Amino acid sequence: MLLPTTAALLNWMWQSTLCLGACWLLYWLALRRETHFQYNRQFLRYTPWLALLLPPLLTVLVPKLGSWLPTQAASSALLAPAFVLPTAVVGTTGTSPATFWAWLPIVYGTGVGLGVARLGWQVFRLWQTTRRLPREPRAGYTLVSTSGQLPISSFGRLVFWDETADLTPAEAQQVLYHELVHVQQGHTWEQLNLRVLQAVLWFNPFVHCYPRALALTHEYLADAAVLEGAPPSTTSATYVALLARLALRRLYPPLPLPHSFTHSPILTRIAMLQSSPPVRRWKQWLILPVSAVLLVTISCEKAAEPTAPTADTSSDSHLLPPPPPPPALPPPPPPPAIYNFVEHMPEYAGGMTKLLTDITQQLRYPAAALKAELEGKVFVDFIIASDGSMQAVSLKKGISAPPDLAPAAQAMNEAALAAVRTLPGKWTPGRQDGKQVAVAYTVPIAFALDQAQVKLPNQKTVSISYPAQQQ
Repeated sequence: MLLPTTAALLNWMWQSTLCLGACWLLYWLALRRETHFQYNRQFLRYTPWLALLLPPLLTVLVPKLGSWLPTQAASSALLAPAFVLPTAVVGTTGTSPATFWAWLPIVYGTGVGLGVARLGWQVFRLWQTTRRLPREPRAGYTLVSTSGQLPISSFGRLVFWDETADLTPAEAQQVLYHELVHVQQGHTWEQLNLRVLQAVLWFNPFVHCYPRALALTHEYLADAAVLEGAPPSTTSATYVALLARLALRRLYPPLPLPHSFTHSPILTRIAMLQSSPPVRRWKQWLILPVSAVLLVTISCEKAAEPTAPTADTSSDSHLLPPPPPPPALPPPPPPPAIYNFVEHMPEYAGGMTKLLTDITQQLRYPAAALKAELEGKVFVDFIIASDGSMQAVSLKKGISAPPDLAPAAQAMNEAALAAVRTLPGKWTPGRQDGKQVAVAYTVPIAFALDQAQVKLPNQKTVSISYPAQQQ
């Protein structure tokens, strides 16, 4: 059964993907080549939190701010997946009942668990590799001598030092200062925090680009700090030569978590060190319009309440004598508002999968459409009234066909309407501000040959049982 929590999880998934995709596109196109490294650092740290928290936060706030939203926003299926039901697809063959979406929370939880377990394994492997190495506590950090077993790198307050590296005292001071910047600015904890977010948002393809980008930004910050605090004899050219020389040393065991002076993208760092583009502050403000667009896009899932129609007056009314005044009567009560999204949406007895199963059981592929091999999708509107009854079942958009196939298309439209009108299950009415209210729904019904599926708004499909058409 497709539980309400499953539908909420699907909505949150696509909304967070939209948020993080827009933020990553902004970073990739406008920010990654800029030298305002501290701004990029904070951008990469906090935009995943935006993708994680913004959709559920707006779910709570949007019903209270519905009057601020555009009135036509609910008409878009992309912006309003919460009140457009899954697509019931009727075909010519039958399959087993839909089960995938019922397992979606378990699949998501398993992915999160695997991501956290992978991060834990990496931390354990680093601890196991370095726990026997000699350590020397110092002011603000601990120096761990690796004797060539690990590259010069840092993790937390630990600085792994390869004393076999061929470095002059001045070079050793620069390299050590580079790692101390990582320690003092807490770069390790930022990376671990981002890795946890990566596990939580594992379904989001953009989140997997963030750890590498943040690690490279950390290296930019450390490189800039070294050059800023180095003596006048140290130039960017000598520091670049030091980077290249250390990068050509022998390979070390791969440990992904520490900030490595050797294994970071050396060529990218060198290119950034040798370039001095002007700081374009205006790019830092691009996050404001992007955030505004995301906020409006996700918030527009709340449909606007309908407005009462205005009375039409005739242009010739001034030629007629005024009618006698009507008797004083109390004004009629206003018609009840019909919502497209409320705090507690109506629920079909048995859940969403039961609803789709009942629709497909009522559907029969019209013989004329089968003979013509005609396919298409029908959108049926209906209202769940405040008493839980289904009302105003109507055709929102039907299947159109050439004149010779028009009877078959009309039969498909009528079959979809009949399937919705004859649903056997009962509805629990929706509630807004503690009151039962009427809620409008749209259900897409797709006729497809040789398949029977349930298609959800994020375009994923799942099989559903359908009795075969008797021909």
